Amino acid sequence: MSNPAKQADNLLHHPDARALSLDLLGMCLDLAGLVDPTPTSDAASAILSLVRGNWLDAAISGVSMVPYVGDLAKAGKFPRYLRTVERAINLARESTVVADALRPVMQRLDQLLDLLPSGSTDVQRLHAKVRQFLTENRVTRVAVRILPDISRHFSYRQFTHRGNTIREASGRLGVPGQVMQHRSSTAQRGVSSGTGDDAGHLIGNRFGASGGPENLSQQNWVQNRGGGTFHDLENEWAASLHGGTGIVARVQDVMRPGETRPFMRRVQWSEVDSAGRITHHERVFANPHSTRSRNAQDIPTEVFPPGHIAQVIDLNAFRASRHQP
Repeated sequence: MSNPAKQADNLLHHPDARALSLDLLGMCLDLAGLVDPTPTSDAASAILSLVRGNWLDAAISGVSMVPYVGDLAKAGKFPRYLRTVERAINLARESTVVADALRPVMQRLDQLLDLLPSGSTDVQRLHAKVRQFLTENRVTRVAVRILPDISRHFSYRQFTHRGNTIREASGRLGVPGQVMQHRSSTAQRGVSSGTGDDAGHLIGNRFGASGGPENLSQQNWVQNRGGGTFHDLENEWAASLHGGTGIVARVQDVMRPGETRPFMRRVQWSEVDSAGRITHHERVFANPHSTRSRNAQDIPTEVFPPGHIAQVIDLNAFRASRHQP
């Protein structure tokens, strides 16, 4: 069986290989931890390993987060990544020592790229180069069986603003199907049992967020399920994420004084597309009672008296009027 430490030493003494090893280390750290909001300890460990010459150990350390293609595109890193992998291919052709030393890190890169959205041309080109190395050096691709758990990277808080209670969840959304999901039936029952509402996630569990009560609110069940307005927004997010767009979202449920059921949900999010362009978005959802929740909570159905006009508020006009001097 090969010795990774010995392989690393051999590689570091090969002409041009040290510079390549440093580039591969940076590439692995970019892909594995780019969007980690608390990367200090990982970075310190990587630097320490680098100083000691144990670049291989640092490069193939565990994956904690899935990055977004747009961030890397914006930084202009993909062309450099391609050149780095091409150098690795060429050096491996010259030396079996280099090929042996690079196999573990190239396998890890292959795994990392499997977790990235496949809709990006940059990712496809880079992945093809990594697989070329593995094919030429007779390495069997290793399937990724454990999805990254990114739940700790979301933030939750509750605060009061203008008399209303705000429950908020925020964070960078994981790509559905490529991050670990969290759901707690116990927590959901604790929020919605007997109410006729759903225990709706502020940030959906398919995006890797928590399944606990801090990420749940009473939500109109029609809105929360397939075909509902908020569910439709989550589907839009999922499609964008699979296409290589990164999304940072903040979801706020607003409750009137003394109430625990939100009457509205405000959603703000920013998108970074595969070319690195950033756009900002906002939608506001009402959270009305359904027939089911009215019956469950013994709330009478609203009936307008004869001659009464039930008004629909134009939110844009309302906001504009608030900003007038």
